[in-house]
Amino acid sequence: ACMTLVDLYYHGHRYAPRNFAVALKYLRQVRAQLFAGPGEVRAGLAPAEAALAAQAAAMLGVMSLRGEGMAADPAAAQAWLNAGAKLGSGMAFNALGVMHQQGISMPANRERAIEMFKLAAERRHHGGQVNFALAIADVLPDVAHENLKRAAEGGHILAHFHLAELYAPTQCGMAVASYKYVAEFGDWLHSPIPRAAAAYRRGALDAAALGYMQAAEMGYGVGQLNAALLLETAGARLSGNSSAEYRLFGTRAAHERQTLAYWTRAANQNMPDARAKQGDHYYYGRGVARDAERAAAAYTVAAEADANALAMWNLGYMYENGDGVRRDFYLAKRWYDKSIEANEAGRLAGHLALARLCAKYMWAWLIGDDVGESPLFFAPRPVTREEEEAAAARNDAQAPDDWEHAAAADTGEDSQDDETAEEVDESLSGNIFFIMLFLAAAWMFLPFR
Repeated sequence: ACMTLVDLYYHGHRYAPRNFAVALKYLRQVRAQLFAGPGEVRAGLAPAEAALAAQAAAMLGVMSLRGEGMAADPAAAQAWLNAGAKLGSGMAFNALGVMHQQGISMPANRERAIEMFKLAAERRHHGGQVNFALAIADVLPDVAHENLKRAAEGGHILAHFHLAELYAPTQCGMAVASYKYVAEFGDWLHSPIPRAAAAYRRGALDAAALGYMQAAEMGYGVGQLNAALLLETAGARLSGNSSAEYRLFGTRAAHERQTLAYWTRAANQNMPDARAKQGDHYYYGRGVARDAERAAAAYTVAAEADANALAMWNLGYMYENGDGVRRDFYLAKRWYDKSIEANEAGRLAGHLALARLCAKYMWAWLIGDDVGESPLFFAPRPVTREEEEAAAARNDAQAPDDWEHAAAADTGEDSQDDETAEEVDESLSGNIFFIMLFLAAAWMFLPFR
């Protein structure tokens, strides 16, 4: 628990601002429990306690080296880092490499620094991987590139930057992608997000929106998401079109265009729900001319990539009515079913939508309209990708080479047919419910004779 609090206050959190002094207080409590003296681990520690001791020693060494929460003390830092290195801490190896490289509290030794960086990289410490790559880039470029890639996969900003520098002369597309990552996810020295959050908490919504818009222009995905949300909320509260109401952008049209721009930017950074909101703007024509086809495309991305239940329901509605897509009752039912699976809270709305779909399907069938080639009722549920892969693996494993193996394969096919029959039975019982619900609703509205 103490180490969790150390990490929380050392790096900072939305509910706990960064505070080195508080982090050091909890770190000293850990030191008192796990160490007999400076850099001396207590005997008989369990493996889990030894891992915590390695982490605590490395943290104490880094904070002593940087002077975080205390006066800088390179000698004490070296002692703690040596203790952490003995316990196998990648952070400790990386910090020792920096000390050897820069000659802090010891003569500069490049070979020893590279050795420390390599040990840190082998323990998957992202900072160690980057430092090791930079140290050997001239002599072992392939190894350096591999270490930078591993660190970048872990989200290390400097790794992305150095990869971009590496790609720039020959692979412009890769360089742009890495530079984009740095611009969007790298933290600025003076971020406007804390100021915007404070303004929001005290109710100054315009000031909060301006702060988040500034963060959005600096590439922060959270800034783009919150700016879009605040602007959309403000637009929903206002009904007129006067410049007095829309103080930020002057008119309602400009306000909605800017809101859509921020939803789109947030969606391109894979922020949650942003793609579905982008689809709403295209569907209702807010900030842009109404375009149901682009709305359907946005909902499809949100449904398939983000598993957004509301986007699934919207797609079901659009396929049901042929709005922006070709009318397809089967696809409408499939998306309604997926929406119910993704969001249990929306089960009632999903079942009501399915009952309405049932009524429309039967009416279209009765009057001779095109209801599609795929059946709406009594169809087995769609086979998932995992089930397809499992079936393929079973088929590969069977691979009948003789009569006995072929007979075994036939038995397996029979069992699979049984499973399909069971799925049809389940789908049949579910669809009968909707048919009965439709007939009951029709009976309620028929006058008694």
